[in-house]
Amino acid sequence: MINRYINDFISKLKLNAIPSHKINALENIAANLRINNNLNIKSKLNFICTHNSRRSQLCQVWSNTMSQYYGFTNILSYSGGTEITEVNKNIINTLIETGFSIKKNKNLSNPIYFVNNGSKKNIKLFSKLYTDNSNPSVKYIAVLNCLGADRSCPHIEGASKRISLPFNDPGEYDKTKIKYEKYRKVNIEIASSMKYLYLNI
Repeated sequence: MINRYINDFISKLKLNAIPSHKINALENIAANLRINNNLNIKSKLNFICTHNSRRSQLCQVWSNTMSQYYGFTNILSYSGGTEITEVNKNIINTLIETGFSIKKNKNLSNPIYFVNNGSKKNIKLFSKLYTDNSNPSVKYIAVLNCLGADRSCPHIEGASKRISLPFNDPGEYDKTKIKYEKYRKVNIEIASSMKYLYLNI
């Protein structure tokens, strides 16, 4: 069961500000998920961004959370990149601020975070390649979350579908006074997009 803080956050998300190009991409994803859902086939979403540090991690968390919120137990969410870095600490802080509880394995240079939204199952976050063994290798939907990965990966190995759904990089503001505002903004944008997606399956 999703905790009351995240439930409240989700209930307040507005969908009318999502731009049309994102709506088109989300409806494309939803159409594929709907087919699998009607056939009782598991769907796998792999959210991909260059460093698997910010946007793709948020997409994984919110897709996972929305699938639980709306009762889609046969949709699995993953994330990966074209390079390995680490989950950015500002993403972790933003998730905590939203209502997620997070535990960290402190013994790694690329820490593993266990993110909990109130349900019994944690969401495991760490930076990795999209081809990592923990991710699906075939018959998954690749969702590109940054223009860099979109340009550098015209072909996604093993993917049955490749769909571009980019978000602005809050990392561009890491050294500014408005960084927290930008991280909150992209968090809301991604959460709203995932809400729209699951409402339209």
